[in-house]
Amino acid sequence: MPGHGDQLRGALTEGVSEALLHSLDVDRLATELRHPPGREALLEGVLGERSVGVEISDDVASLSHAFHRLDVPRFGADLVGQFEGRCNGYVVRVLEPGAVGLTLQSGRARNAPDGDVRWTPDARMNVASVSKLITAMAARKALADANVPAKTEIWPFLPLYWRRGPSLEKVTFEMLLTHQSGFFNPTTSLADFGELKAQVARGALIGVPLGGATYQNVNFAMFRILIPVLTGAVDVTLTAPGGTEDDHDRLWDALTVQGYHDYVQQNVFAPAGVSGAATTSAPGNALAYKWPMPGAGWDSRDLSFTSATTGWHLTAHDVVHVLSAFTAGAVVPRKDAWAMLEAGWGIDRSGPTDAGPYFAKSGRWESESNQLEQAVAGWLPGGLPFAVLMNSQLGNDTPWLVDIIASTIAAHIVPIA
Repeated sequence: MPGHGDQLRGALTEGVSEALLHSLDVDRLATELRHPPGREALLEGVLGERSVGVEISDDVASLSHAFHRLDVPRFGADLVGQFEGRCNGYVVRVLEPGAVGLTLQSGRARNAPDGDVRWTPDARMNVASVSKLITAMAARKALADANVPAKTEIWPFLPLYWRRGPSLEKVTFEMLLTHQSGFFNPTTSLADFGELKAQVARGALIGVPLGGATYQNVNFAMFRILIPVLTGAVDVTLTAPGGTEDDHDRLWDALTVQGYHDYVQQNVFAPAGVSGAATTSAPGNALAYKWPMPGAGWDSRDLSFTSATTGWHLTAHDVVHVLSAFTAGAVVPRKDAWAMLEAGWGIDRSGPTDAGPYFAKSGRWESESNQLEQAVAGWLPGGLPFAVLMNSQLGNDTPWLVDIIASTIAAHIVPIA
């Protein structure tokens, strides 16, 4: 990348909003653009999500719940019975209006050799693909504020210098948010900037039919580009001054990560009173472990390159307060928040019960040595926000946590006395 901080700052005034420019350390950015970390360094030790092909539920018909409720204490006790002694540690948090809710915790977020941090609702962990639900909230607000309908095609909001592949012009925002874009990569679930650009060049009819739901990280990762453009933080015409295409890529990569982060912090986390969320791990954060022989813990480190699809490091308290604020109308109007969930944005498991529908998003992030961090978050019947964080496999067969949550919900719907 030619030039230095002053030259870059001058160039960015034409294609970057004043707010984003103010939040950037331009001198540091100029240095990083000249000496970027290699992709191999970012991916060292990472296996990733391994959830391509996860079932996406669309059965969310709302049933009358006037005479039924979820028995929250028994729901929690059942989860404890299934978790205890079968994982490195966990925390369960449920918010319940007018009640104490539920807080259950066991084991360690960091084992004794790694700092000895016990699990509490204030322990922070990479919540993996629960980050997609955060992105869906941000997208819902960004689209509304820009007066852009969800059925709008995405292509005008992509960098002009990117090449467009077959049927790209048919892909809409809504298709991305429900995994129906036709984007597909059978070999990797890692969706960094290079994969986003490559997917757009390949087009939308590689491997799956347009409009067919196929879980792909690239769908949500695309919003780290789209949200900064929708909000005017970055203009689609921006290129690196006098640079090569690689220079353009590095500039867009850095600016859109910052633009996405700024928007989520200001419009999703701040209204919920959440601070300290980041896509980079910090001292004291939970580590991932194997089970049943934990061994050394694994730090998933800086995941900003996967922004919008995975990587937010949050506490259980953070998660439930964000969920509560969202459906209470602090981000978008309440009716729009619930309509988003009913449409399946950012959700991969939902369904009706006699106490009302539930909505859940799961996440898993794994090292090449099979150290695992996993989470599930969403709303229980009755609209109760919940979060489950766990930092290892569960038992020997490693079932999907979201399957356990769904079956445990169904087991504890009871008549109102």
